[in-house]
Amino acid sequence: MAVDQPGTTLPNAIFDTSMQNPPDAFCPKDGFAGDRSGVFVEETRCLLGRRLLACAMILFFAFFAFLLRGLLFTDTTPALSNSTVFYPNIGLIVFLGSVCILLYKKTCRPIELLRTLEVLVFGFSAVFLVWTQFSQVCDCSPLVLVRMAHAFPSQVVIPWILLINMYGLFIPNTWKRSAVVVAAMAVVPLIGAWASAERQSEIANVLIEEGGSFSMILWMFLGSVVTVYGSDRFGRLRRSAFEARRIGSYLLREKLGSGGMGVVYLAEHEFLKRRCAIKIIRAENTADEKAISRFESEVRAAAQLTHPNTIEIYDYGHTSDGTLFYAMEYLPGLNLQEMVDRYGPLPPERVVYLMKQVCQALEEAHRAGMIHRDIKPANIIAAERGGVFDIAKLVDFGLVKSLEPEMGKARISHDGTVVGSPLYSAPETTIDGEPDFRSDIYSIGATTFFLLTGEPVFPGENPIKVLFAHAHDPPPSPSRFQDGIPAELEKIVAICLEKKSDNRFQTVEELGQAFDKVPCDRSWTQSRSQEWWSKTEIVSTVKREFVEPDSALTTIINFN
Repeated sequence: MAVDQPGTTLPNAIFDTSMQNPPDAFCPKDGFAGDRSGVFVEETRCLLGRRLLACAMILFFAFFAFLLRGLLFTDTTPALSNSTVFYPNIGLIVFLGSVCILLYKKTCRPIELLRTLEVLVFGFSAVFLVWTQFSQVCDCSPLVLVRMAHAFPSQVVIPWILLINMYGLFIPNTWKRSAVVVAAMAVVPLIGAWASAERQSEIANVLIEEGGSFSMILWMFLGSVVTVYGSDRFGRLRRSAFEARRIGSYLLREKLGSGGMGVVYLAEHEFLKRRCAIKIIRAENTADEKAISRFESEVRAAAQLTHPNTIEIYDYGHTSDGTLFYAMEYLPGLNLQEMVDRYGPLPPERVVYLMKQVCQALEEAHRAGMIHRDIKPANIIAAERGGVFDIAKLVDFGLVKSLEPEMGKARISHDGTVVGSPLYSAPETTIDGEPDFRSDIYSIGATTFFLLTGEPVFPGENPIKVLFAHAHDPPPSPSRFQDGIPAELEKIVAICLEKKSDNRFQTVEELGQAFDKVPCDRSWTQSRSQEWWSKTEIVSTVKREFVEPDSALTTIINFN
């Protein structure tokens, strides 16, 4: 992506190599109680499905474990092995297992189904707990009952508080809905306890005379309050996190890359549902007039260009706190630097096919009086658009310079400063001279050399030495590195890499016409492009973290 600060660069991560959304990352719009945001509603619905799956799995294993305990220790818990509890326990386990299977296949179900499953999962679990505690009391021998009666309040409260806390922790809710459900769940065990007391005087004695009922009410009240408060706080935190991932009308999905001046995210327009890339200026640069000027220059320059081989700018704006951003086209594909790094030099016919498109994009820019100044393989993306493959897209107008008087403020660099990528920079950027349209032509020649050979014209890690070589050393012939390169294509590269700009092609139109005359001009077809992309296993870069590249690739050098 753009050159932002000395030694840093944004990767060309504005493209999607998987061409698919991750499962449950986005669901069709549907309603959710108490929220007006469509995207937030959809995310909450999918979250509800995932959380219900987790609850069902936890409860499944919990009730299965207690079933085994009841079968192994029948003397202490006779009711758990009794048919009045055993078969309901089996039925509950089967039901919870079925819910797990249903949600495991697809968690983002219709909201009506998810809310129904929510009621059934926690409702059946609650009913089973009440039935179990009641059956245990009724089926106990007098000897066991005396001992159980004193532990009855805590034995009832503990599993219910766990169940209530699980509901508040896992299920996304508004605080009002959470309070209603939790209150209902807190009352049920108290009713069950009094029903048990009606059957057994020992239980009644503990609840009334020994204050057991007061203890149960107190603990259930405290547990319910903590649960409702926690549920509300979790909801607020989720909303805050959601708002932090929004900018303007765009929802930020994934971080794609970052550099000295900005951060790029995969985003989606909230209403149009169109994927795009959002570049946001770094917070530390919001007070830097020069950084702001460069940022605005980049988006203004690109927005004026409409050629299909130039990246399209969708929107520009700022947040309430003054953070600048712009939305641009999101391109499925690979930049040419990555393509060569992964798969080696490109066949000459493919190089010609791609570079002709770059020339066409530059024609419009040059006619508008703009010099790109940072043409390199990493700033050219071979993309898929509308089912057409190998569409070359010229990106990153962060260093654009305008020769038009009214656009003079787009020139950000100062005299004595070299701006661009040393591996692909024209000699006039390092010696006394003024870069012009022919400087871009030199960069096209250096880029073509790299695509054909897999090597820069003058490799090296020291940018000063690389710049000096471009200014004084004769370039090698591409055929030294790779066989099968047509002589006409080698001649084009040699002319582009002339030290004196007067000896190069004088316009990109002239360069494009030269590419037309290469014998392999039309050998790279759409069918070959589609075949290559279909057979190529592309590693997804959507979720990768930015790794700062070699500082020799893109830099700003000040000689003052």
